[in-house]
Amino acid sequence: MSHELRTPLNSVLGFAQLLEMDVTDTESRESVAQILRAGRHLLSLIDEVLDMARIEAGRMDLAVEAQPVAEVIDEAVSLARPLCGKQQITIEVVEPVEPDLSVLADRRRLLQVFLNLLSNAVKYNRPRGSVTVSHRAMDGRRIRIEVSDTGPGIPAERVSRLFTPFDRLGAERISQDGTGLGLALSKHLTDAMGGTLGFSNREGGATFHVDLPRAPAAVEARPVAMGSPP
Repeated sequence: MSHELRTPLNSVLGFAQLLEMDVTDTESRESVAQILRAGRHLLSLIDEVLDMARIEAGRMDLAVEAQPVAEVIDEAVSLARPLCGKQQITIEVVEPVEPDLSVLADRRRLLQVFLNLLSNAVKYNRPRGSVTVSHRAMDGRRIRIEVSDTGPGIPAERVSRLFTPFDRLGAERISQDGTGLGLALSKHLTDAMGGTLGFSNREGGATFHVDLPRAPAAVEARPVAMGSPP
């Protein structure tokens, strides 16, 4: 399925990129840019749908190992910063009271969850708003990572639909890009890594938090099939 969907789409994107180098007039360049935007959006949707299908089929394998939280956060923030320019959003990373905290997680999937939360915090923020990322030890067994924004928050009547696939909670009416799958996928990935993903409105914005198992002092990398205990 992945091959059958990606191959023709990659051809479309490839030829559109070649065409982009040849066209010179403004109207044609905008038309090609629209082809590329739509194609990349569709590619992102295919990736998310396939991930959801793997999760529902219990076929997503995770390589769970000790991950330094600060390091993964810094990587996610560096990837998310280019999204901030249009609205002039600032991202602040708060240093933890207890340094060198590690969680048990699959690094690539944990980065995927962080990037989704950060991109949403930027997209649905107010102009010149801010995003704050922090983490702390909850107890001897759990670490909490929080992503807070200064946006309008989510109406109470829509919170119950927050992690429903393809439900964009009305965001499609404000012309924001998205598929409505990001949060649902992030929740499934967090659950699969033995953690929880939650949300709370607060005064002046909203906060998503990810709670994950705290890594022991020394943990060897070990592949874990979805559904297996961490």
